[in-house]
Amino acid sequence: MFYLRYCWRRKLPFCAVLALAVSTLPFFFYSGHGVFPGTDGVRSGDVIFIRGKSIRSAVVRLLEGSNRDYSHVGLVVLENGHPFIIHADPAATTDRVIKEPWDAVISPKRITTATIFRMADSSTAERLGIQASTVAQRFWRDALLFDHEFDLTTPQKLYCTELVWRAYMAAGIDLRGSSFGADRKYLLPTDMIKSGLFREIRR
Repeated sequence: MFYLRYCWRRKLPFCAVLALAVSTLPFFFYSGHGVFPGTDGVRSGDVIFIRGKSIRSAVVRLLEGSNRDYSHVGLVVLENGHPFIIHADPAATTDRVIKEPWDAVISPKRITTATIFRMADSSTAERLGIQASTVAQRFWRDALLFDHEFDLTTPQKLYCTELVWRAYMAAGIDLRGSSFGADRKYLLPTDMIKSGLFREIRR
């Protein structure tokens, strides 16, 4: 239903992408080698970049321009040493920001691969990560709705990359980077990687 609503609102361009995604489903669903990072050394504020198996993931990766790109992101939060992932997922039954245990998200049933990223400046990474994860917890507690319009100007509705971006913006870091033009409407997962503000921790 999400794609039908979106196609109706945005007309032909997105419909064309969706049609291409559906026509290449076997390629997008089963590519990857089921490589999953462990949780040793994971910190609050780490960002998990995911390549999923759903139709939605195929569409995002087509927009990214490569089957190797990521389709979803979430923010890690540690509670009593146990990692959880806070993310905005339209596939969730609540249609809101959700918090799930690590193993529920990083699962071969849902994804093909995942990579952990952390702020590149090691002197501030831990402090900024804690601040960002605290904000993400607030998004979850406030049960913010998923943003089906993918509009960066509506802070009361979030999509996955917007959630991570806003959490770090509250900590004073703009993850869009200098190459993200004013005419850009959607913040994609690789936009944040290209900002140069992250470093890969574990794949």
